[in-house]
Amino acid sequence: MKRLLRGAPITSGPSNVESYREAVPGGDVLTASHDGYLSRFGVIHRRVLMVSQDGTRLEGEDSLSPAPGGRMKGSEADFALRFHLHPSVKASRLSDARGVMLVLPNRDVWTFEAMDDKVDLEDSVFLAGNDGPRRTSQIVIRQDARHAATIRWSFVRSSTSATATNARRNARREPELPL
Repeated sequence: MKRLLRGAPITSGPSNVESYREAVPGGDVLTASHDGYLSRFGVIHRRVLMVSQDGTRLEGEDSLSPAPGGRMKGSEADFALRFHLHPSVKASRLSDARGVMLVLPNRDVWTFEAMDDKVDLEDSVFLAGNDGPRRTSQIVIRQDARHAATIRWSFVRSSTSATATNARRNARREPELPL
């Protein structure tokens, strides 16, 4: 693919990138922003990440806002927030359509949730492997920046493994015998 594209030229990018890290009770907060979408769409992207001290929770908030004194360009303000998954991660959408259960190769279970938005699972391509491109999935949240320019989300590690969760589900499905 790289040969076909004759490399991967970078023609433009952000000129102003800011970041700030802060230790807070229970974890760390990282706030970062960039103006990489300013010339084309008239917006600044800002992401706030909060990771818990024990590493079992990552909360995030992504927002798009016009530059100071500016406004969003164009009539379309739709955007998508995407989380590309490794091919070895098994993902399934939760019934409330606001989350995804992720099972890692070591059987750890994580839950991704969007606080106020519908979550989709879509096909994607993993390009970082030594064995070439591989099929994978991505978590996608779509939003209209003119109505709600902020998306709040989280990854939370489950306290139980996939095996224990399945065993508990199967146990509930077995009918109880009257005594």
